[in-house]
Amino acid sequence: MSLDLSIRVESALEAQTLAISNTAKKMKADGIDVVSLSVGEPDFETPQCAKNAAIKALSENFTHYTDSNGIAELREEIAKKFRDENGIVHAKSSNIIVSGGAKQCIYNALMALCNEGDEVIILAPYWVSYPAMAILCGAKPIIVSGDFENHYKVKPEQLKAAITSKTKCVILNSPSNPTGMMYTEQEIRDFAQIIAEADCYLLSDEIYEKLTYSEVKHFSPGAIPELSEKVITVNGMSKAYAMTGWRIGYMHAPDHVFKEISKVQGQSTSHPNSIAQKASLAALQEGSSDIEQMRIAFAQRKHLTCTLLSDIPGLKFHIPDGAFYVFISFEDITDDVDFCSYLLEKHHVALVPGDAFGCPGALRISFAANEITLKKGIERLAQGLKAYGHTA
Repeated sequence: MSLDLSIRVESALEAQTLAISNTAKKMKADGIDVVSLSVGEPDFETPQCAKNAAIKALSENFTHYTDSNGIAELREEIAKKFRDENGIVHAKSSNIIVSGGAKQCIYNALMALCNEGDEVIILAPYWVSYPAMAILCGAKPIIVSGDFENHYKVKPEQLKAAITSKTKCVILNSPSNPTGMMYTEQEIRDFAQIIAEADCYLLSDEIYEKLTYSEVKHFSPGAIPELSEKVITVNGMSKAYAMTGWRIGYMHAPDHVFKEISKVQGQSTSHPNSIAQKASLAALQEGSSDIEQMRIAFAQRKHLTCTLLSDIPGLKFHIPDGAFYVFISFEDITDDVDFCSYLLEKHHVALVPGDAFGCPGALRISFAANEITLKKGIERLAQGLKAYGHTA
């Protein structure tokens, strides 16, 4: 009898962001004063309108199964959002699925798209879970890296060279986790022209869409008519609405893809939490002022973080266009995993190594923390750099 386990699961790496966060939490529980700037989670409260809707749903006993794709009124509100805000004019509720977070949306989509031996093109630096999810779905992740000089953005000619007959999907994340960089509308249209001519899909992860700070405006590739049958658009409530624990993501997909994605969800988790769906509906309808207040606060924190980092000799980074991260590059520290472990153990500050994002020799700082925490964490980073032997 063989007791072998799944090769695909064994090949997929644990998310380093979660591993570092868990270690930091354990150290805190042991009484150690740890500053964590590692997790991509807003420290704001969920909008009151969402909490009120959840309480109302509970009082009305809305606690049973819903449609496996999500409740009708939420799906219609999401379709309206895609039409009005993202220019996806063909979006309709029958092509919307609500899942247990944007992460589940992406996994469901890849599960519906990929066969053994397919390739998924991932633009690096990338969110930590993309390669693992591709592997779990039987596909091979193909990493295409943007360099520092181009603000970590991949160029159209790089994408074109990476596409083969095995390419099933390209994953685009703008604003980017971990870099905070955004692709311009023209850059996305250049990608779209390449994908329109290829036999593959584009999965657009737009979870940080509403958290932007620069002159670059968010643009959804799903708004490009010639890509209407090839784009899967993913978003969710976690980041902009500070609803990480509610676990609600949503997605728009073309008819033929949607049918298979719906099948994946129906045979795995079924619908997401009923109460969280009602809360999300209220947030989408009434939470715009809450989002703007958070966005303004994040913009101030971004400025503080970049100012403090600029005072540390020898750091290279770009001011982020969106999200809530700064991605720092080093020339003299190549083992960023060892360095981040050192920072956590010796200086009690938790950061994420660039290796987790497919970009060794770097690290990610999250500015989803208050000013006191940011100042303390960056001060510890500066002390750690000096003690580690970093040179300007």
